[in-house]
Amino acid sequence: MFRTALSLAALWLPLILASAPVEIVEKVPTSRDAHDDSRYLLPKVSEPINYNLFLDITNYDFYSYNGTVEITFRYTGDQNHFYLNSDGLVIATESIKVTGPDGTDVPVANVIYMEEFEQIYFGFRDRLQTGEQYKIALSFLNNIGTELKGLYRSSYKAGNTTRYLATTHFESTYARSVFPCYDEPSYKATFNVKIRHRSEYSALSNMPAINSVTVGEYTETTFDTTPVMSTYLLAFVISDFKTLSHESDRFRVFAADSKVAHTGYALEFLGNSLRTLENFFGRQYQLPKVDLIAIPDFAMGAMENWGLITFREQYLIYEEGVTTARTKQNIADLITHELTHMWFGNEVTPEWWTYLWLSEGFARYFEYYITSQLEPTWNLWQQFIVNNVHSALSQDCNSNNRMMSYYATDPAVLNDLFDYVVYAKSASVIRMIQNVIGFDTFRQSLNDYLRSRSYLTTRPQYLYTSIEKFRKVDLPASVEVIFESWANTPGYPVVTVSIDRTKRTLTASQKRFWMPNEIDTPPQNMLFYIPVNYGTNVPTSTDFEDTTPTFWLTPQDPTATVTLEAGVEWVVVNKQQTGYYRVNYDDESWHKLIELLNSDQFEDQLPVINRAQLIDDVANLARAGEVGYDVALSLMQYLERETEYIPWATAYNALLHIDRMFSSHEEYSRFETFLRTITGCMYENILLTGPMDQISRLHRGNTVYLACYSGVKKCLDDAHALANKAVQDSSFTIPEEVQASVFCALHKYSSATLNAQTDLFEKYVTSANSPEDLDMINRFLASVGCARNETIMEYYLTLSAYNYPGLPVTAGQRSQIYLGLINGSPGTRQAALQYLYEHFSTVTYLLTSVTPIFNELGNRINTRLQHEVLKNIVDEYGHMLTTAAKAAADAALVKAEQNIRWIEKHSESITSWLVEQDYEGTTAQPPGGGAVAYSVGIAVAFGCAFMLISSNMLIR
Repeated sequence: MFRTALSLAALWLPLILASAPVEIVEKVPTSRDAHDDSRYLLPKVSEPINYNLFLDITNYDFYSYNGTVEITFRYTGDQNHFYLNSDGLVIATESIKVTGPDGTDVPVANVIYMEEFEQIYFGFRDRLQTGEQYKIALSFLNNIGTELKGLYRSSYKAGNTTRYLATTHFESTYARSVFPCYDEPSYKATFNVKIRHRSEYSALSNMPAINSVTVGEYTETTFDTTPVMSTYLLAFVISDFKTLSHESDRFRVFAADSKVAHTGYALEFLGNSLRTLENFFGRQYQLPKVDLIAIPDFAMGAMENWGLITFREQYLIYEEGVTTARTKQNIADLITHELTHMWFGNEVTPEWWTYLWLSEGFARYFEYYITSQLEPTWNLWQQFIVNNVHSALSQDCNSNNRMMSYYATDPAVLNDLFDYVVYAKSASVIRMIQNVIGFDTFRQSLNDYLRSRSYLTTRPQYLYTSIEKFRKVDLPASVEVIFESWANTPGYPVVTVSIDRTKRTLTASQKRFWMPNEIDTPPQNMLFYIPVNYGTNVPTSTDFEDTTPTFWLTPQDPTATVTLEAGVEWVVVNKQQTGYYRVNYDDESWHKLIELLNSDQFEDQLPVINRAQLIDDVANLARAGEVGYDVALSLMQYLERETEYIPWATAYNALLHIDRMFSSHEEYSRFETFLRTITGCMYENILLTGPMDQISRLHRGNTVYLACYSGVKKCLDDAHALANKAVQDSSFTIPEEVQASVFCALHKYSSATLNAQTDLFEKYVTSANSPEDLDMINRFLASVGCARNETIMEYYLTLSAYNYPGLPVTAGQRSQIYLGLINGSPGTRQAALQYLYEHFSTVTYLLTSVTPIFNELGNRINTRLQHEVLKNIVDEYGHMLTTAAKAAADAALVKAEQNIRWIEKHSESITSWLVEQDYEGTTAQPPGGGAVAYSVGIAVAFGCAFMLISSNMLIR
């Protein structure tokens, strides 16, 4: 009797005609416009009070489930119908029962399944009573999928046995795929959950279990009533996971039996972080317990389900000497991020996804602020600049960027809103406002805001009211007007500064910054309320810790002029980069700053954050054509003496972009010499096997890569020594933090005595028996783009098209080979393109998908010859591609053309500067090179990918 919802009408029609006063109709109500975006919203005629949810998840290995739900709701309309959300559920029609305020049955006249809008319409012959409470009960069933949303099945290995678990992920609109409900954040209610499961497993949910009854092979676990909350925060997990804590403990961390011993750091940090947050907000955590659970397959970094926070497994497991510094840091800041949500999001919930930044922006802000107090040596507040401000600025500069407060109702759009805008940009704007009003006012305002909206929904105006209540500083407009200029306007400004040293004046003006291209129309020049401050060489204005605004640029007055003190030589605008904007200077001012950076006083005069800011601004302004590359490269030349992580982390991405774009140029070897020169000193301080403090390990994770990649001899010697040891000692594993550097060095600068590339690869493939081993293989294959040896390239390309006995290469690894080669030098990219063209049918048959291949080709192609081969592939094989792959291929041709134009526009100025600075080129083959020497551009480099992933990690 049960099928998918798509065929309910056909299946149940005989039953309906025979016995039930319920009509099943497939059409949606004609009174609502099918093209109206509001059709995705539940009409506001009722609101939930309580759910009694029962789920039977006893199916062996978790392939399906069934359940019942009874929803107590208040009717707020004055009509004869109401709606629930439902997506893909099979609902037993005869189970639908509605009872009125007096407990008697209310006959249902018709039920309409509005599948396109994921709703069910319940109609009645008589009007329902406004303000009265009703109950609706339904039975339903569904499959348990593996798509990491709704209720899904995950698995892990215990020895040679595969173990399964069932887990949930409901944000934003996936609760409706598990049970009928009011699946919008403003509909808060309490939940009573009971789960029947096999007795070999245990069940967890948001609240503690209050009863557990076992009958034979099944157990029913009943959980305490939740506080009022939105459906997306409900969670449950059925697994055989273990914990180091006791049943009665307030804090617990759950993981697979083989991993639970490594949850100690997460458990300790959980307690410290929660207590620090409670102290900051002046409010206790709301539930009697908080559980963290390590899910093997999880789409996000973590999810803030109230009382049962789900994590991707790697972000709860810490093993001393094995876990990287970056992952340890992610464990800590993710825990803090999700705990912040207990207040921002769970207790005080944005009334609609438009205001998601009120939840995610504050969670991102406090993950850095609170964690920095608990781990002070990590310099997290400095890292905030690279991971959030710079990351957001790099993405927020296109014509089609969306604003922070973005309205949408389509579930497909809502589930894509978790991007840099709600995380990195929103946190950066919040930090800017905090610096404007002062930290003490900021804290008072937030505590007042949380108290005033406790267990309610919210919108930005409530936040603004609390800030106005406590602010002491003068502003050019209300808090709402200033804040909304950032929340409701896409993109960000560039502040252009010019200094008249004769008149001792500084003039600043604003315009919207964007990264020009030949496709998009320039965006509208929308203006902002911009707090501006500056530091100079004059002792009275060198306090870079005072970040209060000196003056404002506003939409009404986008230009301002102020008087400078006598003796000003250089000026840095945007102290500590507290403002979310870029700064450009007149030529003389840029050269004054370059002189400062190349002086012995640069560390004393300019804080680390502002040194990083100057690098990020000048590199992106040059990329946009606002300043010359001679200015950008002259400024970055100072890095030869820079040892701090933050400026190098910023320079890393800037230098790799120039490297990638310039790599096809005949004078590219001069740029390699430049890289080698500026990274040499940094490498001597850090080394592949040097200091083990957190910051040095982060350095090792990306900036040391530049030294090995560009050929710093000491780095190459160290890399080959580690590779030799890995080949000769079966128990030795190259540390994960330096794998990208070592693997790239092996491929680019081959050892004369060791064929380590193939030796290591074959060792890794044949001995892989854990997810960590597979990850290392992928990192190894990501580095094949560093290869300049023709024989090595042919080896990997052949692996992509043939199966070798005893060498089990997966489809995913074949794809990684192509991605590695494409992301590498013009030589590896050309080889991959030509091989793909000549063996298209064979290669595409063995790959999981060619869509990512075309996406990367668009990002990386930078020569006419490469463009021509890609066009030949599209012309000859385009008819064989899927719609998505064909779209990616067409887009790649357009993007590649833009890359080529970049070369044509900027290569001459870059070459001239390299020649003027006497960076020598070379025509010599690389050490151990093959018959053909290729210039290498950006390596896919796990280092670069790792930096991007950690900066934009999807966490909820």
